[in-house]
Amino acid sequence: MRIRRHLSYANVVATLALLLALGGGAYAIDKVSSSEIVNGTIKSVDLKNGKAVRAADVRRNGLRGKQIDERTLDAARFAPVTGSGPGDCNPTSSTSLVECARTKLRLTGPARMLVVATGDQESVGGPAQAICEIRIDGRVSGLPGQPGEETRDNTSSTATNGFARTVVTADPLQKGTHRVALACKEFTGDVRIDVPTIAAIAISSR
Repeated sequence: MRIRRHLSYANVVATLALLLALGGGAYAIDKVSSSEIVNGTIKSVDLKNGKAVRAADVRRNGLRGKQIDERTLDAARFAPVTGSGPGDCNPTSSTSLVECARTKLRLTGPARMLVVATGDQESVGGPAQAICEIRIDGRVSGLPGQPGEETRDNTSSTATNGFARTVVTADPLQKGTHRVALACKEFTGDVRIDVPTIAAIAISSR
C-alpha cells in the first residue's frame, strides 16, 4: 500500500531510464540516410578500408596526381606517341630534300608536339655535309642542321657522325592527324644518312 502511494509518472520514467542505462539498452542505429548527415562532416577516417568512394562520388577532373594510380591510365589517350626508323637514306640532290624518316601522329585535341630526329651522317669518298630539318605537315620546324666534315673524310660505314634534332612546337596543333618527317639533302660532297629515326609525342597545351 505504501509503494502505490509513492509511485508517480516521474518515478516510473526515472526508473526505466536507469534500467536502460545499466542494462546497455541504448537505441541502436544500423542505417543513416543522407538527410541525417550534415554536409562536410564525413571525413576520410570514417570510410571503411578506403573502398567506400566510387567514381560517381568524385567531381570530374577533381583528383590530382597523388590520388591516381598511374598504372591504371591509358597514356595513349592523353599523350599519344609515334615513331619510325625505316633504314638508311641516300640523298642524291643538293636542291631537293628527301624524307629519310617519317611518321604520323593523331591528336585527340589541340596539343603541342615534341619531335626528336636522329641519324648518322656518312661521308662517301671525301669530305661531305648534309642539310637536315624536321618538318611538320610539310613545313619546316626549328633550325636545320648541317652534319658532316669540311676538310677531310673521317667517317666510314662503321664510324659515322651522329646527330640529333629536337623541336617543340611553339603553338598547339589542331585535333587530327599530323605528318612528321626528317628531311635531308646534300650540301657538299656525297652524303649518306645511316639509321635515321624520328619520334613524336603530344604535349598537353594546358
